[in-house]
Amino acid sequence: LDAHNLVAVWALLLAEHKLLLLSRHTHVLTMACETLIALLFPFKFEHVYIPVLPSRLASYLQAPVPFLVGATPDVVTATDDLPSDVVQVHLDENRVVLDAAAYEKLRLPPRARRKLIRK
Repeated sequence: LDAHNLVAVWALLLAEHKLLLLSRHTHVLTMACETLIALLFPFKFEHVYIPVLPSRLASYLQAPVPFLVGATPDVVTATDDLPSDVVQVHLDENRVVLDAAAYEKLRLPPRARRKLIRK
């Protein structure tokens, strides 16, 4: 993920959203999930955390609680209906898919956002 998307995903994780990380490579999912958890320090992620979700547990994506879940794209196709409040982070494509309500909560103060993204 580039800096803008990384800051967006970090802010959504702090705001306790439902995050679904997608990649064709399970090792990328594990590293991305662990990195996001580490970026929360000194806070701890106390919600559902599944770095690599097996296809047979795709129904867990219907959970009414915040989660950080990594999955391959075939898991999403196996899901009947992905809730609209689940933010999809496509790691292989550097793309974040979220609804308008999640986007509104994503707003960080402009000065703080500039400091986080500065190279």
